[in-house]
Amino acid sequence: MAQSATLVERRGWHKHVLLSPPLLFFAGFTLFPLGYTIYVSLSNWSITGAHSFVGLDNYVRILGSNTFRQSYLNTIVFAVVTVLLQYLLGLAMAVLVYRSTFGQSVLRLLFLVPMMFTPVVVGFVWKTMFDPSYGPISFFMDRLGLPAVPWFSEKLPAMTTIVIADVWQWTPFMFLILFAALRSLPTAPLEAAMVDGASGWRLFFDHLWPMLLPASVTAILLRSIEAFKLFDVVYLTTGGGPGVQTATVTLSAYFTGIRSGDLGTAAAMTVVLLVTVLISTTILLRILAWASARRSRRDLGEAA
Repeated sequence: MAQSATLVERRGWHKHVLLSPPLLFFAGFTLFPLGYTIYVSLSNWSITGAHSFVGLDNYVRILGSNTFRQSYLNTIVFAVVTVLLQYLLGLAMAVLVYRSTFGQSVLRLLFLVPMMFTPVVVGFVWKTMFDPSYGPISFFMDRLGLPAVPWFSEKLPAMTTIVIADVWQWTPFMFLILFAALRSLPTAPLEAAMVDGASGWRLFFDHLWPMLLPASVTAILLRSIEAFKLFDVVYLTTGGGPGVQTATVTLSAYFTGIRSGDLGTAAAMTVVLLVTVLISTTILLRILAWASARRSRRDLGEAA
């Protein structure tokens, strides 16, 4: 018995030793930068290296700043609008390709092309596309007799260019996840509904979309996390302009920390954004758990 207990203790010790490298890696490359960023956000820290502890002063200042509130609101709007459009378009594309009887491989390849470009290239391309002087979009609008649109000098058109560029690039991501989910769904419930005379819309809303709900929430969760960090496309298309009307939190943090040298305030902005992402992620994870439980109950009901 004593030898068995000793053997169990040794195995438990070996288990902790084997787990220590990934835990140390996680602590070194995740927890330490996070803790250091929070510490910087509580300090009056200049890019020259001079710093002093100021507590929550940076947070009070940015929450009272019209510039930060505008960039925070822009970030929320961009995240909600772009992810919603990406999901709807990705779902439509996934269903259409899933129902097509030929050319699925070619369609999948074509739909995935935008996702292969880096955000820097996407921002540059769409800035060129919308350029009022030589961009093809303005050229064709002029040929059609449509009024000129100030794409980069007014808020709504400028925000529209950012949304279009981001949706164009990341809709294929939604399509990829939803199409893979469609391919993995059981066909028996759909075939039974078709035999019962269900229309295409009833088939989709009563059977197909509920079964896609866990995959849908997962795709929305992953894209939402990235959408809150939108930077490249905004920086290269509008630069946050006109003024700060299209600036995001990440862009404001960049200008504040790198351009102005106020690292403490920039760190406070990123921490506020992190808290926002954590709250949004928690809500989406709760929805995902609810959707998974709902699907499990539905599968059990159909099996019974």
